[in-house]
Amino acid sequence: MPDCSVCGKPLSPPTVKCNKCHSEVHRGCSKKTLGQVYCRNCFKQGKKLSRYEKMAQRDTWA
Repeated sequence: MPDCSVCGKPLSPPTVKCNKCHSEVHRGCSKKTLGQVYCRNCFKQGKKLSRYEKMAQRDTWA
């Protein structure tokens, strides 16, 4: 079996599939938001991108 892309340990059921990068990860290595499941890596990237977009919007309105 392949390894989890987040923690590096061998995958064993139950696993989930990330909606962004489509890699299989352990259920504990994933985050669920708005009905979508993401691996921790994609979740962190999305959170960071969202924060930068909000900061850019604040700067244009100031």
